[in-house]
Amino acid sequence: MRTYTTWFRQKITLLLPSLQACFCLLFFTAFSGPNKSAVQPSISTTDIPRPSKFVTVDYGVIDAYARKTPESATRNLNTLSDYLTAPARSELAKARSVYAWITSHVQYDEDAYSGQRYSSETEYAGRVLRSRKTVCTGFALLYKHLLNRAGIEVVNVKGYSRTNDSEAGQPIRYIDHEWNAVRLDGDWYLVDIAWAQTTAKGGQPNDFYFLTEPVAFGANHFPADQRWQLLDKPFSKAQFDQFPKIYDAYFRLGFDDNFPKTGLIRSTNAVTLTLQTSQPVEFICSLGWQNGSTTSHVPASIQLTADGYRLTVPIKQRGTHTLHVYAKPKGTRTERYKSYEAISAFTIVN
Repeated sequence: MRTYTTWFRQKITLLLPSLQACFCLLFFTAFSGPNKSAVQPSISTTDIPRPSKFVTVDYGVIDAYARKTPESATRNLNTLSDYLTAPARSELAKARSVYAWITSHVQYDEDAYSGQRYSSETEYAGRVLRSRKTVCTGFALLYKHLLNRAGIEVVNVKGYSRTNDSEAGQPIRYIDHEWNAVRLDGDWYLVDIAWAQTTAKGGQPNDFYFLTEPVAFGANHFPADQRWQLLDKPFSKAQFDQFPKIYDAYFRLGFDDNFPKTGLIRSTNAVTLTLQTSQPVEFICSLGWQNGSTTSHVPASIQLTADGYRLTVPIKQRGTHTLHVYAKPKGTRTERYKSYEAISAFTIVN
């Protein structure tokens, strides 16, 4: 199985020259006809085109342009869309520019639209633009409307999300989240701006959630319309409910996209996990009561296998626990635990 890292390195083709000094001038030369009328996607019952493989892109110039957008360009949805997409020479550049502006100018706020009603999606998106605060639906609607104005097909996808460690291996009972699918050069890709913004580090959005590989996206997202998994063999809701909590670091660190599928493990004194990767990594594990009252490091027996690692973790206390697995590239020299990132969480019943 290929890794997320391999997929990402082949990911996107941007129809722009190299990002040298001369590239800046070419990128910011306006193309003709930026004000295309909005396109409403036509979704049939046939298979939705899957993402293609492209090469890696440096988004630095696009991001800098979007983040420095003058307030005069934000008078309304149309003026903002026109400004963000005017210099773009590809559909990807448009999609990225709008993403960069939203993640740098709009904040997640659970109280922003609690109980309020809106007559249309356009009104909702307009209020998000003015207030610069919203929840997942507002992020998705704003992204949709800004790109529709620029001629890019975007749909909002409603579904279930696994956000808490305590949900590992547990049914997600209610539709609680909303994200986007965007069509670029004929293929559909997945974007979750709310999660990109809320998991930002150092003022930078978490780009893992921009054009995410479908398998990686599906580890924690299940669309109400299963076609929007964009997988040749979609998961069922029952399968999704059994998944552990898989963090984006799992894929970023090069673990195989065939992630563990069982998040609720019944044990008798020990748990064995198999993690597939071709990358040399180091692990630590912690175990805590599921109510979060105490969490402590637990020693794990780590065995190198033909396709990754086998971790055996002792479980000495009876009860329901949350097992966290952390990893880092082998040989990373920093403070003992600082460079480790959470890659997965499991519910353990002993």
